[in-house]
Amino acid sequence: MSNSWDSAHLSDGTDMPIVDDKVLQLYNMRLCPYAERAVLVLLHKKLPFTCTNINLKNKPTWFLNSSLGKVPVILANGKAIPESLIVCDFLDEVYENEKLHPSDPAQKALDRVLVDCQGQMMSSLYPIFGKIPGKSFSNEEKLEKFDSLLKFVRDLEKELTTRASPFLGGNTPCMADYMIFPFYERIEALPQIVPELGSALELPENLALVKKWLVSMRGTDPVKQYGLSPARLAKATHVSHETGDYDAAMSASAGL
Repeated sequence: MSNSWDSAHLSDGTDMPIVDDKVLQLYNMRLCPYAERAVLVLLHKKLPFTCTNINLKNKPTWFLNSSLGKVPVILANGKAIPESLIVCDFLDEVYENEKLHPSDPAQKALDRVLVDCQGQMMSSLYPIFGKIPGKSFSNEEKLEKFDSLLKFVRDLEKELTTRASPFLGGNTPCMADYMIFPFYERIEALPQIVPELGSALELPENLALVKKWLVSMRGTDPVKQYGLSPARLAKATHVSHETGDYDAAMSASAGL
């Protein structure tokens, strides 16, 4: 297993790391929710891997030449496979231990629909916590985005009610759980990321199943190993916005 996700983020001008073809290589960014999907799947399956963090604000030329310029990318047998959902599907198909997709094709298809629908929340979520060059959002606009965001959370509440289990996968997480958790990890941190709005960004009490699901997800080994607490995610976000330095953000938030 690897904790190389704590390594420095490589920028333009750095050399391409030497790759061991016998070990999976992941191009990652420590604060990216999409890259987190791949790490959670790798950890769930207990697959040995090496993680190379990429500075997405100043990408190495060798990374741009060997990928679509986005993370995650998995290197397997000399082939670079991009895009989080594609990477995770590849891992689940090739490495059959600890299967994450349901065996029923219909349920697998419905789970993919769920993940796709939930993924659309980022258009509401990112403006609340992210930094968009040349654009800023007032607190009023952020609250409007949060109201839009709650539609997706209510949809998950309904889905958990229907499935009547701790996870979307039943008593253990399935692919859908890991694919949407990184978004909810950030939702959980919003009151600390935007302290001036504080409790106005907390999940309402009537979303009890989503809250229980978050607790259950934080109790899984992959999330324990790689996940970020709300306090650390908030601190890292603030430092990243102020300095533009991912490594400084992770260093300043260590231990939270």
